[in-house]
Amino acid sequence: MLRDVAKIDRKSVAPENIESGSKYVGLENIESGGRLINVGTVSSGDLASSKFEFTSEHVLYGKLRPYLAKIALPEFDGICSTDIVPVLPGSKLDRRFLVHFLRQPNKVQLANSWATGANLPRLSPTALGNMVVPLPPLDEQLRIAAILDKAEELRIKRRKALAHLETLAQSLFHSMFGDPDPEKDGQPLSSLVPQGDGINYGVIQPGADVAGGKPLIRVSDLALGGVRLTHLKAIAPEIEAQYRRSRLKGTEILVSCVGTIGEIATTNSDVIGFNIARAVARVPIDRPSLRFYVAEYLRTARVKRYFTKELRTVSQPTLNIKQLGDTLVIVPPEDQQDLFAERVSAIERLKDHHREQLDELDALFASLQNQAFKAEL
Repeated sequence: MLRDVAKIDRKSVAPENIESGSKYVGLENIESGGRLINVGTVSSGDLASSKFEFTSEHVLYGKLRPYLAKIALPEFDGICSTDIVPVLPGSKLDRRFLVHFLRQPNKVQLANSWATGANLPRLSPTALGNMVVPLPPLDEQLRIAAILDKAEELRIKRRKALAHLETLAQSLFHSMFGDPDPEKDGQPLSSLVPQGDGINYGVIQPGADVAGGKPLIRVSDLALGGVRLTHLKAIAPEIEAQYRRSRLKGTEILVSCVGTIGEIATTNSDVIGFNIARAVARVPIDRPSLRFYVAEYLRTARVKRYFTKELRTVSQPTLNIKQLGDTLVIVPPEDQQDLFAERVSAIERLKDHHREQLDELDALFASLQNQAFKAEL
């Protein structure tokens, strides 16, 4: 078991003992899949509650909503939220081998099945310690980790190419429309939604994957401006049928509203009939050109800052539906919307190509993972 070969290392530090300049990692600083983003420093007295200490030898495991697979490898020492469990591998367990093992979709699903709490499922440190970890010789662990690292490097390069295309779309937006202020001018986002419909959250909590079920889009499935279809979970059709209001028509903008705030994705015909999980909001906009424009508007730095300013926090940062619907949108004339949509469509075609390539790399990576931890690699 993991607890036999690694230490679940919850070394607490009180707020008054946190050193100024310490790097701080919250769940919002770990993307699904483990990339660390926007990690900053804190001063003594900035934080109101105790945190955990970690070093560059730890693995950081996000225990809240374990289906998000927020499992990171820090290259620095610091402190972290108590919703993150620092795990210190022992002498017989390689750190990168452990991370690749824990990030496997079947292990993420297993951890999620062990989580408790309906609205905010958490994996207990004890349950994490009970996970059975294979322990081949250390040199074999290093070999496996090196192969998986190389495959992961190819995926990272493809994601970077997609990110550059995202930047290009934002540059095009600013060159055509400037830098609109979501607090001063425009009309509420809710007014752009068709009559008889509305902006709404998903309300389904992801659970065990159901064979032949209805696909469910989670926050972790929103990436690089679209919906990643490779790791969707499925729910029982009879459960999905109870939540028709959040069923997708392929004409929506999706917004992550809990934990990770402001990840924006547009839908298309590929996801018609799918549903959305809790923490994802749907913004239906029928006119395609307007949908392209609004999606890019919501991705601007000013709107993201506005979302952050309007957050409320219970256990996690949350952007509620009213705040989202009240976001002011400056709507340009239709001819400008059409011109923008035409230009963005060309970028989207390039992004679709890169997404297809990334999906192939993801499939290859999953196959390598499967072979690696069955001792077949």
